[in-house]
Amino acid sequence: MPLVTEKIVLDRVEHILGSGTGTLDFAVEGENGYYTWNGREDADWEVEDVDSVVNVDEDRFEIRPETVFTCEIPADGEENNEGPVRCWCE
Repeated sequence: MPLVTEKIVLDRVEHILGSGTGTLDFAVEGENGYYTWNGREDADWEVEDVDSVVNVDEDRFEIRPETVFTCEIPADGEENNEGPVRCWCE
């Protein structure tokens, strides 16, 4: 899983796995594994054009887009990123 440590824009994001601890994992169409962003618990992120949100387990949830997301993900390092992460459908 690639760790997001600097600003990146991901296209064709099929779904996002999130946790209450501030971690977001982005599944990109046609790629294996996830891009992982480690944010603070109170990090700023906003996801638009959501089709569904499903609990995966106790502390994990899955966000599915209406089509596919484009996500702009800022990062200043491996951990404790503040965001703002923004995802939307084109």
